[in-house]
Amino acid sequence: MSKSVYSLVLSDDIVRAVDALAYKMNTSRSGLIDRILAERLSVQTPETVMRSITDAIGRFFDEDIFRLQPASDGALLIKSPLSYKYKPTIRYAVDILPQEDTLGRLRVSFRTQNAVLSMLTERFWRIFAAAEAKYLPENINVKYTLEDGRFTRTLHSPVTHDGRKINAEDAARAIADYVGFIDRQIKTFFDNAEDEVHAAALIDADYRNRIRTADILV
Repeated sequence: MSKSVYSLVLSDDIVRAVDALAYKMNTSRSGLIDRILAERLSVQTPETVMRSITDAIGRFFDEDIFRLQPASDGALLIKSPLSYKYKPTIRYAVDILPQEDTLGRLRVSFRTQNAVLSMLTERFWRIFAAAEAKYLPENINVKYTLEDGRFTRTLHSPVTHDGRKINAEDAARAIADYVGFIDRQIKTFFDNAEDEVHAAALIDADYRNRIRTADILV
């Protein structure tokens, strides 16, 4: 949806109230006014889609494992502890940026400066990315980067086995399912880090099974 610049005459008190609320919501004055008008007029914009997904996504995470923290409109930070000797925290940053065939992106990082853990983390990502390249359907094209221990992957627009149309809640569930799957694979790898060949075989088998059973893929 395109945007244009418009001139509006507003009372100073309204502007002050809008600015105060925009600051609390970590958004801009224009963004908040656009949101209020879209909600009042029932107009669906990319921003309303983003908010619908981020508002719904929390319902699909196990609160005993994950901690969710809204970052801004269309962004969410998810944390999960890793039971490994260095006691790192896994950080999942989800950015909802709907485009033609892309829902957004996922960034995963570990809060650690330990060289051994960084090395193991890089090995895991290479194993995981190889499994995705092997099993993801051809109609799901994603891009990866791995830099300084941070793994970034685009999230494809949700794809269902039966081609049905999905809503924001479906998209939220698909993202939560994918983040949860990665979290389990990371923990599987570190639980079996002493036998990397075995760990890689487990991840490969789990990914193959996921492709067969997942209702929605991103």
